Amino acid sequence: MSSTTAKPYHHGNLRAEIVQRAVEVIDSEGIEALTLRGVARDLGVSHGAPNRHFRNKQALLSEIAAEGWTEVKRATLHAAIESGSDDPRIRLNAMGRGYMRWALNHRPLFRTLFHPDVMRFATSELRRVMSDFADSVQEAVAATQVAGRHPDVPLPLLTLYTNSVPTGAALLLVDPILESEMRADGVDQETLIEHVINLVVPLPAS
Repeated sequence: MSSTTAKPYHHGNLRAEIVQRAVEVIDSEGIEALTLRGVARDLGVSHGAPNRHFRNKQALLSEIAAEGWTEVKRATLHAAIESGSDDPRIRLNAMGRGYMRWALNHRPLFRTLFHPDVMRFATSELRRVMSDFADSVQEAVAATQVAGRHPDVPLPLLTLYTNSVPTGAALLLVDPILESEMRADGVDQETLIEHVINLVVPLPAS
């Protein structure tokens, strides 16, 4: 849509519309195709309108990533609640499944969270959201140590291990080529998630 048919500027909802359209572009065309001018064109607003909310593409990506990490944390902690257990090992296992499940169901956004451009130009708000998520995971990992899971391993190292395996597995699985290799035996997504997380956080014997 050309600028001659641009819609009036609406302060109340344009920011959210920009973020939503940017996610759609990333999903369909990739992060490299995302531009503020392109988003403005797609939304039918003047090319300068997005700059009233985001000074550049990097700021927009940080906003998208901050919302993504907020969603990740919500899905991860909700999975722990849904486990219905007070056992920290069962809760952490459920958190790992919730994390991987979210990642594989939101592939373009998950890839965006780890894109080098996002991390290189991360805003203070994005760093805060990521830190909040990391703290929630470390707290859950610490509880499993009290329950007997690798009690002699330094907490930062155990947290790194607990985080890196599901994250690495998810990053491999969101790649179409690598996913086909990982799923050579035809295992379904939920079973694959279960296998990965059970290796990282074994469930206690019943």
